[in-house]
Amino acid sequence: MTALLAPNKNQSANMAKMAGRLQAHLTKSFVALTVLLRSPFKEDTTPKQTGGVNELVSNTLTFLSYVIGYKDLLVSLFLSMGDGHWNQGVSQQSPHVSHHASDPSDGLSIFQHYLRDVIDALSFTIDQGGKHMKRPALQFVFLINNHSYLARALRDTMYAGDDESQSVGLGDLVGRSALLRIESQIERSRKGYIATWKALMSSFPASSLAPAEKLSMFNQGLDDMMRVQRSYDLFDADVRAMLISDATDAIVPNYEMFLRQNPDKSPEFARAMKYTPRDLQRRIKGMLDD
Repeated sequence: MTALLAPNKNQSANMAKMAGRLQAHLTKSFVALTVLLRSPFKEDTTPKQTGGVNELVSNTLTFLSYVIGYKDLLVSLFLSMGDGHWNQGVSQQSPHVSHHASDPSDGLSIFQHYLRDVIDALSFTIDQGGKHMKRPALQFVFLINNHSYLARALRDTMYAGDDESQSVGLGDLVGRSALLRIESQIERSRKGYIATWKALMSSFPASSLAPAEKLSMFNQGLDDMMRVQRSYDLFDADVRAMLISDATDAIVPNYEMFLRQNPDKSPEFARAMKYTPRDLQRRIKGMLDD
């Protein structure tokens, strides 16, 4: 009997050692991800000047989908590693660190705390990426596009657990409050994007300029803006429609008002009259086309 039990004891000891090593590696991985997201960009890893979805954003969400696939195995490891272990060395006053799990004695609650912190840190990563954009409009496009990508990932995996054939998704685990925070950031960025369009009409109120001069300045600014828009990497149809709608609402009504208030028939004004309101609306509608 002793001979039979001896291998089992050795096997148990080996399994315990393997579990210990696995836990150590997992802890390092979870910590490394949050550290990366809080200091995401170096000189050689700055995001491209295209406004596209950053690889760090898409890769992190892919990683989380894999992690969630092993949720039932990981919750016990998270319980043994302790709540907030991934925030080692990070100030609890950091804006992208939630304070604690709803139940620090429950592995699933700790796992959800980790996911919320990663989503908040990922939103911070997007904000930092926006600061690397060299044009104001591009900054807001980057923020809108990447936050929309993140919001869609949460929205599409919310209520997944309602169907018994589906597993619980990322959106379910982090909760609706995380989605609402992301959506509010999108709305703030949209306001900034709209402001960049309205800035094209900054010459309209100037009393020192003739109407034809104001129109020429507007045309030059609009043409420059249109050239930049074509360089954006925007594959989400909803984001494209949002940007087109915001640009149209920012420009067309004010442009129409300017023309009504300046019924100038001079040759100079006629030469400067490059766009009718309908032309302007049509050009904005196609501004993101290749």
